[in-house]
Amino acid sequence: MEKPIENAKKVKSEHQDEWLSYTAVVSIGVGFVEEDVIGIIIGVTGKISAFKDKIPDKIDGVPISVKRVNQIRAL
Repeated sequence: MEKPIENAKKVKSEHQDEWLSYTAVVSIGVGFVEEDVIGIIIGVTGKISAFKDKIPDKIDGVPISVKRVNQIRAL
């Protein structure tokens, strides 16, 4: 059985191209989605509700959290 972080990295790798095709998605990472729970965190600049039909809450047992973030810019 895979460790939670390895499984999350695998799911991220398999789906990140699809998620990054949405213009409002600006970041994708693996981390704690809640206390002691490893998952995928997707940062978006638009309304989170717009992604409910596009990004599931869980894939292969890995929880996915969509968070609103400010526009990311290089300095």
